[in-house]
Amino acid sequence: MDEKGAVAAGEPGRIGLWEIASTFLGIGLASFSLAALGEAREWLTRRRKWLTDEEYLRGVALAQLLPGAPTVNLCSYLGYRLRGLPGAATATVFFLVPCFLSMFLLSYVYLHYGTVAVVSRLFRGLAALVVGLVFNTVVNLWQAGVKTRINWFLAVAGFVMAFWLKLGVIEILLFAGSAGLVLVFAAGRLPRLAAWAGLGPVVTPSVRGPGEELPAAGARAWFPGGRLVLQVVLAVVLVLGAQVLLLGRWPQLLPLGGSFLRIGAVVFGSGYAMLPFIQDTVVNHLGWLTDQQFAAALALSMITPGPVTIIGVFIGYKVAGLAGALTGMVDMYLPAWVMTIVAAVPYDRAGGAGVVKQVTGGIVATFIGTLWVVLIRLGAGTLVDGAAWALALAAVVAVRFGKVRTIPVVLAGAIVSMLLFR
Repeated sequence: MDEKGAVAAGEPGRIGLWEIASTFLGIGLASFSLAALGEAREWLTRRRKWLTDEEYLRGVALAQLLPGAPTVNLCSYLGYRLRGLPGAATATVFFLVPCFLSMFLLSYVYLHYGTVAVVSRLFRGLAALVVGLVFNTVVNLWQAGVKTRINWFLAVAGFVMAFWLKLGVIEILLFAGSAGLVLVFAAGRLPRLAAWAGLGPVVTPSVRGPGEELPAAGARAWFPGGRLVLQVVLAVVLVLGAQVLLLGRWPQLLPLGGSFLRIGAVVFGSGYAMLPFIQDTVVNHLGWLTDQQFAAALALSMITPGPVTIIGVFIGYKVAGLAGALTGMVDMYLPAWVMTIVAAVPYDRAGGAGVVKQVTGGIVATFIGTLWVVLIRLGAGTLVDGAAWALALAAVVAVRFGKVRTIPVVLAGAIVSMLLFR
């Protein structure tokens, strides 16, 4: 495979790990909240041209189907597509480095110096900028993933189910998958329906990609090999083993890591869906944070790069210093990282089938519809005055029409926030 071309499904490429590291470091630096989805698409499909839009959106669908933070799941999957297990580890780590360092620094300053006023001023301005950045991301994803009538229908249905019906992500995903299957097979019998909906021809699952037949050896090619599973298990053992060695010095790591491992393994939807579980655990059950400290930690997670679940760094630092901060971040994302790697092989093998392509396309469209709900809720709690609206609109204009990169916009926004808000 040419490094500048798209990676074949199920065939991790040989792109250099340093290239992957520098790319995902750039994505991580500019990824605020769900804007990470837009940054990853910009870097991998536009600048690097390592993946096509279709392959990228397929990754978005898988990221949403797994528990944990979708942006982290997406980076793990994309890294695996580019360079196998080493690529998945490199992409995930370097995506998280900027948000870990920034959250660790802000946690230290807040917990040692109690700079509530500074946090409040930064939060008001940068949270408004995040709304503008997320708006740009949702519009770009809509343009890429909602092109046919059936995708429009599923996107609107996703919005309605999340905003008015208050359905959870599991119910929404089940609807999207079931509706996609029904429409695909109905369109196979009703050509007029297929033409109206914009559905392409359905390809049987015996094809992996254009002109690539699956190996005759059978179903084993669809599942992770024993070597990959062994490597994943070894990586998990090394990570958790390192934490066990630290228990003698910081016994709090055991309940901290165990709590975050459980939350990261079973909570679906988004980082925002994980927040109530995190708050209940660390405030109500374990008593590590007060409600005021949790609110401050949430504000800090909103003004740092990365997903809001980077709040685990603040919690871990409060409990056990640097070791706790690392544990809080790693254990939050480790379960979904393992699931992503294990699922990537069968998911990519099946991805060339027309049925799978069209069903995952419907899931992506439904997910994009729910992003408008996230955006509305973000805006409702953030755009509370004219200054906040002005900053959000400035972010939209600068990124969308001025083609200004995200990092200069955020830096300018931080300066304006300190000057504008008192």
